[in-house]
Amino acid sequence: MRVVLATGEYADTPGPLAAAVRLAQGWRRTAPADQVVVAPVSDGGSGFIEVLAHALDAQPAPVVVTGPLGDEVPAQVLLHEDAAYIEAGQAAGRHLAADVLAGADQATLQGLTSRGVGELVAAALEAGASRIVLGCGDLASHDGGVGLLQALGAGEDLTDLPAVRDRLRGTTLLLAHASNMPLTGFHGASAALGVEHGVPADVTQQLEEAMGLLTEQVNRVLPPRKDLLTGHRIRPERADGAGVGGGVGYAAILLGARPVNGATFVIEEIGLADVLPGALVVAGGAAYDWNTVHDGVIAEVARAALEVGSPSIVLAERIEVGRREGMALGVSASYSPRDGEGLDDLAERIARTWSPQR
Repeated sequence: MRVVLATGEYADTPGPLAAAVRLAQGWRRTAPADQVVVAPVSDGGSGFIEVLAHALDAQPAPVVVTGPLGDEVPAQVLLHEDAAYIEAGQAAGRHLAADVLAGADQATLQGLTSRGVGELVAAALEAGASRIVLGCGDLASHDGGVGLLQALGAGEDLTDLPAVRDRLRGTTLLLAHASNMPLTGFHGASAALGVEHGVPADVTQQLEEAMGLLTEQVNRVLPPRKDLLTGHRIRPERADGAGVGGGVGYAAILLGARPVNGATFVIEEIGLADVLPGALVVAGGAAYDWNTVHDGVIAEVARAALEVGSPSIVLAERIEVGRREGMALGVSASYSPRDGEGLDDLAERIARTWSPQR
């Protein structure tokens, strides 16, 4: 039997690739005759570069950029043919400011910069890439992408933003995002800090007001275009993905980026659909819950398997939905580790049920 491990990131394993390798090791212990394909997937957040590097058999180039606290941090640019892939989390991930984020006030949160993300874009441009893919998930920075724009030459007050946009006009820029949240509003980036990270309501309100002022400033230097059909102004801050990374998505969209679903993009970019027919497809990640049953790696992998008629199962560290919720995705079953089980032990146990040859 052929088994495709198209899993995402797990909380207790450093990166999607390492997690998929552990699952493969466990599966082979039970079913050594099975053909096990390690094909991890990222939603644009953590592991975006390593997943693509593994699939494309390419070596990322190391760079040094500005971290969210203003210090230097290591990052990577993955070059393949005419494309460059960059991961915003390497420059501004929450792990780079974990000590500061706990109990931070509005000034502290807004002071965490996305400048390093702009430096990654600049490095990709300097490498001659005509297509730049920015993977972006949850970040420490919450500056509306101002640091990113300033790093590319927009100026302290963003008055040179039109010139930066013109500079990128001949470059295809994609924003591979993990969430459809807009920049502002009840479901925007600031509100999400309260829901997902427990930031107090008064702080999120202050951040929301700051984002509103930013959009007004941007609209003065870069007047919004009008929809040709309706005549209404196109509001970049309301676009899907504008709120990811505390506004890094907004900055990318201002520069002409086309937002794409991160997991779907990776699945297409690595050619996952080519290996799914006739295989048992294993999706998975840290949680299989009310969010991931609709969006993200698990949902998109399961949909890809369903399109070619392949059965899929989910191996997740935490399961909060039942079989009924996964039926629309074609998920046949879901499993989580028992007490004391690692990912390899979980895969070893589940292989006893699903592999016909042991």
